[in-house]
Amino acid sequence: NEKKDINFQYFQIKLHSLETKLNSRFLFNALTFIAELIHQDPNKAETAILKVSTFLRNTMDEKALIPLSDELRNVRDYVELENIRFSGKIHMQIDDPIPKIKVPKFSVQLLVENAIKHGFIDKKILEISLSYDPSQNRLILKNNGKAMKSAKFGTGLTNLAQRLKLLCKGKIEITNKVTPTFTIYLGDCHENTHR
Repeated sequence: NEKKDINFQYFQIKLHSLETKLNSRFLFNALTFIAELIHQDPNKAETAILKVSTFLRNTMDEKALIPLSDELRNVRDYVELENIRFSGKIHMQIDDPIPKIKVPKFSVQLLVENAIKHGFIDKKILEISLSYDPSQNRLILKNNGKAMKSAKFGTGLTNLAQRLKLLCKGKIEITNKVTPTFTIYLGDCHENTHR
């Protein structure tokens, strides 16, 4: 029992560390964007601050796994924030109905952020779509942005891969580099997997 408790505490610390890195990264990027926007358009900067506030309030839940519906609400808030920056050129399509499953917090949001950061082409609408395949319990997110040059994961995707492994015994794969497509295999998601 003592060994199980130590393992569980280690698991919680590692998970918390991964989530803190993600939150810090999002906040840094958002504040940098708002700082630039203050000089260009103070009204848009004010709107952006309110959107960041809403997003942070909705993501402050201590749970590492959240319902997909909550994750998608956060994604919509995030896309609204980015559309202030990109003049409404980011469109998000989510297949209905939304399945009643749990996912690691920030999992879809991180992929949407990645699509915007690496896929956006100036003056073109960025279409991002999300679908769910129940037969393999997987989420598929694709976009029509720039083709991917590398299949190597950066910091954010490595973080997501670690959280998927810890929480779900799942994984993430790049399944198409030309039409950038990511597949999240959810496995069996439980917050207390290691206890």
